[in-house]
Amino acid sequence: MELIFPRGKDTIHNDFTNSVESVYIPPIGDIQIVHYDEQHPKMGRTQKFRLTLLDGVTGRPIADKLYDDKSPETIKTFLKAHLDPTKQTFVVTDLYSSYPGVFGKFFGENLIHQLCLLHLNKLIVGDFPKHGTIEQELMKYRMLNIFYNRDAEIEVLEGMAKEEQMMILKGDSKYMAWLKSNMSIFRQFVHEHELKRRRKDENLLQRTFFRGCEGVCYVDGGDRFF
Repeated sequence: MELIFPRGKDTIHNDFTNSVESVYIPPIGDIQIVHYDEQHPKMGRTQKFRLTLLDGVTGRPIADKLYDDKSPETIKTFLKAHLDPTKQTFVVTDLYSSYPGVFGKFFGENLIHQLCLLHLNKLIVGDFPKHGTIEQELMKYRMLNIFYNRDAEIEVLEGMAKEEQMMILKGDSKYMAWLKSNMSIFRQFVHEHELKRRRKDENLLQRTFFRGCEGVCYVDGGDRFF
């Protein structure tokens, strides 16, 4: 039986960092990366379905075609006309429940399926109440921070979270008034940052693979290692 030695979180973090850096990531030259999307335009009173494939590297359209339906067979026909199922393929889609099965049957073991970051972020936001506590808002942004840089928002919320613990002790009425005021301040802070990015024509900074792994491990603020 092997002995288990206690270790501090810094030691564990360093071990994890070293393990991630030493992982072999195969070159992606032989992997096709595509984004699959659907739109539902109407032609007169007739509902149509536009299926689209985009090159994941260049963002340029690979194919775009209108169909009368979006059944699994229709999607398979569309894919067959434009993609090679024998080639390893990284496919990005939204949350539609049939996609894993449809793409899995078409590509088999050559499929790497990934939900788009926009929809992953929506899933995270949907798991939290609209009118929650500062602590809940902080946890939400730590999870969003896995995919995009939310350091500025987290810094503000961490300061508020410390004060929140003190305000809770002062009773419900004072705490609720404080919570409403600080949530308003935070949302204004987020809005101003969004406007600043728009003026500079910038997007949120997407996390690298390594930083995303760090975000997963310290989503609770570093008190535990997952």
